Amino acid sequence: MKTKTFDRWAKKIVATSALCNAAREIDLGIYEADLGDGICKKRVPIAGQGKSGGIRTLVAKKNKDAIVFIVGREKSSPGSDFTDREQEAATVISKSFEKADIPKLRELASFGILKELNCDEQENSY
Repeated sequence: MKTKTFDRWAKKIVATSALCNAAREIDLGIYEADLGDGICKKRVPIAGQGKSGGIRTLVAKKNKDAIVFIVGREKSSPGSDFTDREQEAATVISKSFEKADIPKLRELASFGILKELNCDEQENSY
């Protein structure tokens, strides 16, 4: 899943299939850093640029039914990493989703707060 804000930012930058692959890797414990409080940093490749030129994301990974992409940034953006403020906000968001079950996640999606990744369809739109 992804937050509404992340979805608006990412849809013209990264393919859904790349996010789905990243989500699968996170499920396997493959990510760049564990920030604690259920948050991890994950690199996601952009078509033609690979992971090193791709985007950086903060992801809530502690929910038993879903991971949630919270915020992202392009590597080329000024600054070297996520700000403390972005990390603090990601922690608050992660904790709010941590105990949500599938019906609650679907309810949040129906309200537009979250958007489900359609990994079965492997959309390649940007």
